[in-house]
Amino acid sequence: MSEAEERREALSSFLRSRRARLSPEDVGLAPGVRRRTPGLRREELALLAGVGVTWYTWLEQGRNINPSPEVLTSLARTLRLDRAETAYLFRLAGNHPLDGDVDVPDEVPAALLRLMHAQWPAPAFLIDVNWDVRAWNPGAEALFGLSAWPPERCNLAWVVFGNAVHRARIVGWEAHARRFLAQLRSAYAERGGDGTAAGRRLARLIAQVRESCPEADRWLDEHQVEERAGAEKDIRHEELGLLRVDQHVLQSPGGLQLVVLAPRDAETDGRLRRLAPAAPTAVLTTIA
Repeated sequence: MSEAEERREALSSFLRSRRARLSPEDVGLAPGVRRRTPGLRREELALLAGVGVTWYTWLEQGRNINPSPEVLTSLARTLRLDRAETAYLFRLAGNHPLDGDVDVPDEVPAALLRLMHAQWPAPAFLIDVNWDVRAWNPGAEALFGLSAWPPERCNLAWVVFGNAVHRARIVGWEAHARRFLAQLRSAYAERGGDGTAAGRRLARLIAQVRESCPEADRWLDEHQVEERAGAEKDIRHEELGLLRVDQHVLQSPGGLQLVVLAPRDAETDGRLRRLAPAAPTAVLTTIA
């Protein structure tokens, strides 16, 4: 299957999944007779979006047609897509500027390293546009054991799906893992999909996650997308007890992101100080 065919197939699945989550009541239509499948019918969606039923059916079937930006905007509005989902729709339709190629810095700027270490006792680490973990402070090392990972696997995807110890510690791991995949899929679209080197690298990462984790394989087929953002997390550490943290994601020029797990209460603050009591020192890895 060619890249264009794969993209059209993904667009087809995405449109079907988003149509299925809308009820007639959501868009001001009468529910009518009992429906065999959830969601709006194709003809209802086409009518609301102002497009032909046959044309929309072809689009959802993955046929080789090229929707205009105006039509995609109308579909996004009718499907009630958020910003991340709309960007993903445009990328799949091949109608969004391919601005995703970003140079990955060979070295992390010293100023960012200082900022990262200033977050102590909060665990903090830096990731690049490939979601590779490039640097971390002692708190993150104590929590994730990042220095034991080979450079080619030192990626946030493997922290979430490949670290069995950390996975067992996370309260409500499934919800966090699902959100991570939605953000990873959104990042793939923002990086230009298969039209850019950065997008293709994320596509390979997504494929590897699919192969290694049956849950991820199922969840990725749901085509959820979400912008990268912070979240509340609870971590049950086997020695320290419950760690209640706010995960903050701070953007930096060059595509680097600083991720901070800030304590949400005084008890967590004290436990994090015991997690990594030593004075912060630079820990840096560079991904080739």
